[in-house]
Amino acid sequence: MKKLLGLLFLMLLLAACGNNTPEESSTDHSETENKEAAASENENEEVETEVEADEEAAASLSSLASCEGILFEVGKTIEGKQLAACMADAMIAAGTGSHKAISSTGTTMVDFQWNPDFSMHVKSQDMSVIVDGDTGWMNMPDVGWVEETDEPRTGEQVIASNVIKLTRVLGHPLIIAENFAQAPTWHVVEQASVPDADAFVDTAWHLVPEEPINLLGTTLTDVQLWVTNNYLGAYYIATATIGEVSETTSNTFTQWGGPVHIPSPE
Repeated sequence: MKKLLGLLFLMLLLAACGNNTPEESSTDHSETENKEAAASENENEEVETEVEADEEAAASLSSLASCEGILFEVGKTIEGKQLAACMADAMIAAGTGSHKAISSTGTTMVDFQWNPDFSMHVKSQDMSVIVDGDTGWMNMPDVGWVEETDEPRTGEQVIASNVIKLTRVLGHPLIIAENFAQAPTWHVVEQASVPDADAFVDTAWHLVPEEPINLLGTTLTDVQLWVTNNYLGAYYIATATIGEVSETTSNTFTQWGGPVHIPSPE
């Protein structure tokens, strides 16, 4: 039950040379040098292409209309709704992402994409969830993979279907960003090192809300957000309290816009 509760908290806070043949060995040095030069040229072209793609992506993010007027500067405040709209658009523009979440229940790894359908893979030591559009599965301890259904017939199907539906909704960028909209304003503290070395950037803007955030009956306190100049989250930590139960979860974004692998259930 504690593992399941931890997963629900995670969703609330959101919410991847062979040997030469004899013929190759007998190739003369000039041919080898030509091949090496061609390979080097191709590698340089690939690096240049990747750099150009990164620059184009950064330019695209910096031109988001919803982000106009947001100023990252020490002491400034940013309206929560504007920050949420901007970060949601930045996440959707990125197309994919990966992050890890750490709480008292352990470490959970998450990959997600929305091009065009939303899909997500949430994996921890004891359980995992796969969402692929309108279909989903949950791998439960001592049970195995349980598929989502609108007409559950067992307790496992009830739990799995509810968790999968919650994951699908709360894992979407638009809902993740709603966390930030619940705070009327955010205060820009400083540009500082991201607390986790696994983050995709070393430094980002450190923001805190002016007051605790109330979200779906959950109170979030000690909330801290690190966000880049391109409006993508790098690190997020908060303590969620439901009733008398509290859980602190940190989220480190390890990449944005790169390839991700959403597996099929085994």
